Parts: sequence; structure tokens; C-alpha cells
Amino acid sequence: IAMTLEDSWGGDVTTAAIAHLAHSTLPEFLFTATDFNSYVTVSTAEGAPQRAGGRLAASTEPGLGVVPRADVLGEPVLTVG
Repeated sequence: IAMTLEDSWGGDVTTAAIAHLAHSTLPEFLFTATDFNSYVTVSTAEGAPQRAGGRLAASTEPGLGVVPRADVLGEPVLTVG
């Protein structure tokens, strides 16, 4: 099954999701995982994975390991709950 995770070409939240998906995929089934947040200059979340030595590592923090930056993202379009 081929799968692509993408948002606005560079989101920190999507990069965190990609890192976690890559870490949970058996190496023989993993083709590639891209750090999309390295393509942009605006950070949308704190704690996003960063490339180091050509590798990307998922956070060990709860959930995706990121905290969205409301000051950058603005007000929510929809709040559920």
C-alpha cells in the first residue's frame, strides 16, 4: 500500500507524522521519508523533527511530540469538543 502524507509543503506537524510513520514501518517496506519542514522558513510547531546526519528521528514525547504554534497558525477554523 503506497501512502503519502503532505500538507502545505513544509509543515512541522506533517513532518512529525511522517517521522512516526517511518519509524513504525519495517525497513524492507520503507522507500523514503522526507523532512518537509526543511523546505520552508516558517515553523508551525515546537519540537518538530529535524534532519541530523542525513537522518530524521521521531520525537519520544507523547503524541506526535510537537506543540502547534497558535501565534503562527492563527485562530482555529473549527473546534470540536
